[in-house]
Amino acid sequence: MTSSSSRQFFVSFIFLFVLISPSLSNSDINTLLSFKASLSDPDNSLSSWVSSTHPCFDSWFGVTCNPRTHRVIKLVLENLNLTGSAQPLTLLTHLRLLSLKCNRFSSSNLNLSSWPYIKHLYLSHNQFTGIFPPGIADVHRLRRLDLSYNLFTGGIPMTELSRLPNLLTLRLEANSFNGTLDSNNLSSLSILDFNVSNNRLTGKIPTWLSRFPVSSFAGNQNLCGGPLASACSNRTVKDEAGVRSRDKRLGIVVIMIAIFDAVAMVAAIVTVTCCCYKRRRKQPRHGGGGAHKGKYGIGGARDEEELVVFGFEGCNNNVKGSRKVEDLLKSSAELLGKGSVGTTYKVEMDGGDFVAVKRVKERKKRSEVDDWLRVIGGMTHTNIVRLGAYYNAEDELLLVYDFLPNGSLHSLLHGNRGPGRTPVDWTTRLKLASDAAKGLTFIHCYNKAKLFHGNLTSSNILVDQMGNACVSDIGLHQLLHTPFFINNAYKAPELKLNSNNCSQRKYTQKCDVYSFGVVLLEILTGKMATGGDGESSIVKWVREMGPEEKPWEVFDFELLRDREMEEEMRAVLQVAFLCLAALPKHRPKMSMVHRMIEAIRTKSSIDGGINSIMSNLSSDSSPSFSEATLNFSTS
Repeated sequence: MTSSSSRQFFVSFIFLFVLISPSLSNSDINTLLSFKASLSDPDNSLSSWVSSTHPCFDSWFGVTCNPRTHRVIKLVLENLNLTGSAQPLTLLTHLRLLSLKCNRFSSSNLNLSSWPYIKHLYLSHNQFTGIFPPGIADVHRLRRLDLSYNLFTGGIPMTELSRLPNLLTLRLEANSFNGTLDSNNLSSLSILDFNVSNNRLTGKIPTWLSRFPVSSFAGNQNLCGGPLASACSNRTVKDEAGVRSRDKRLGIVVIMIAIFDAVAMVAAIVTVTCCCYKRRRKQPRHGGGGAHKGKYGIGGARDEEELVVFGFEGCNNNVKGSRKVEDLLKSSAELLGKGSVGTTYKVEMDGGDFVAVKRVKERKKRSEVDDWLRVIGGMTHTNIVRLGAYYNAEDELLLVYDFLPNGSLHSLLHGNRGPGRTPVDWTTRLKLASDAAKGLTFIHCYNKAKLFHGNLTSSNILVDQMGNACVSDIGLHQLLHTPFFINNAYKAPELKLNSNNCSQRKYTQKCDVYSFGVVLLEILTGKMATGGDGESSIVKWVREMGPEEKPWEVFDFELLRDREMEEEMRAVLQVAFLCLAALPKHRPKMSMVHRMIEAIRTKSSIDGGINSIMSNLSSDSSPSFSEATLNFSTS
């Protein structure tokens, strides 16, 4: 064959391939359209998915194709309020990355072996049910798996997970997984990000997992061993196998006991109801002003009335058992302070536990408050201070939280900055920043309701007994007659009064992002966030100092002992500037802010600064992030 004919053959082959290749993805097109048809999409987010177009050539939202084979390799549909089953997506057999975070998917029959090429799988904050998805041992390329904040049950297949040598992330927190973490072969894995907190796991934590922090295991009452404070007794370890072997035999007995308990419960409720009725007829109503002991009185409430009590997890563990307002009124109370929302007391309960009680008077109608408080009370996360209970009367609103003894981020950064002060090191500051970002991300993703905090400050970030940062006062400003009264130092530019009509623009999640950027500047500089747009504004001061050229004229002098971490500090400063963008659309979502900070924490080197980290994230664990955001200028 001559060179001319060879060239002609080659050109013809390429032309034929181009003509034929779109048909290679026809099955993927049909799968995506079938998937769309099965969903509830109230915001019409998938309007670009039209049968007359092609996902690889016409930019279908969230879809990325292989440019050579035209098969779908990435599907990113995050925070879109989508409801339905993810089962149709198992036909996308060439997927490398799938992210369905923060939706309402509820499939219970996913088989991971349907995605043999999958590397990144993010299904968190949905309503997936059933056991751990089967087929995990067949996805050998898997690097990151996040099934957190779902309704999964059953055991965690640790033995199958041991067959995944590339696994770096395993996030299973906030489910109902049970059983143990036993495995003989996982010690060789290179997992960097591991979390099984807030499940129902039992037994001893394997030695190879003890290198992870307490927060990776918190919320499993029957787990023991390092790094948890609860040591394992010999009996606990010895009896694990015996308990498992007895489970089947005890099934019928458990059912019978449950039936007996149900009957007994009904009888008890009837008895208690009768007694309470008689007691309330005998006892006259009276004000609570003098019904309690302590330095200060909470007052106002009728002590025989009941609190509305929620479950207690996350940062809250102490608000339990008590159901009546009188239990608060009888307890010793100490005034902690007065804020824009109300007055806060530290109250010691009968069992020795402490709670924080916030008294709010000026608020919206009682019915509106009830509905909103039930939304807030449903939030459970390690990094938020959960509303444990409340009492709502016509002229009184009491909010009950767990008391966190380690104070606020504000007090840690700014309290007693004179001789004898113990400085807060950089590692601790960075962890607290990451924790707070994680808590705020949860609020923004919660139940797809597009919720926001409304008044984020360093004073509203508390530290629990284990050193975790917990976001407090969630949504309280939405209870006030004049909502969105936010400290000027943390106020986003779009919330300024409009000189034409004296009205404020609508508060959004991006306003929280701006406030968090101010918090990051506090962490970096050690300066208080004061003022608004004036010369005392911390934002204006940092920008005018030109920290890119002279960072140590901006960074807190207490961080000089951590000077080797300067590149991390510079990277966090750039994250802060992203959050402080003048236009809301230029600010990243809190989920991305958290991932950026976590990337800074976990990288062993920061070569290239934040741009290097962003490059990693955009191709690895942060599929929804647009690198165009990095073009934000501080000028």
